[in-house]
Amino acid sequence: MTEGERFVGSLPRKADFHDGNKRRSYELTRRIAARLIDDPELVASGRSYLDRFVRPDPAQAHAYSLWNALLDQDISQIVRQMLEDSPKGELLRDTQPVFTVISSQGSKMAEMVGLQYRPTASPERRE
Repeated sequence: MTEGERFVGSLPRKADFHDGNKRRSYELTRRIAARLIDDPELVASGRSYLDRFVRPDPAQAHAYSLWNALLDQDISQIVRQMLEDSPKGELLRDTQPVFTVISSQGSKMAEMVGLQYRPTASPERRE
């Protein structure tokens, strides 16, 4: 187990999702977050992606400013906020830049982990 995996594993884990796509997205973000802890230089890849693809698009101005400010913080803060169970955390996951590419095998593993981790979720919270 890497330092990044230990760090991500120590954070509170989101347990209630509105659909399977959000669950898979969250599990992939956990894998990306672990890689960011293990290799903080990946932040430069994310920043490059933001500058090249997000900044020029006026429709993504809010996401750009949110991520641009976040990437100036400590790597542990970046990861905490990416995985936070909050509207801001969800927005960050939905708009995250490309830091690294997860192999199809890693993607399938994240999907399987997401499907296996199903604590009792309240049906009343579903919309």
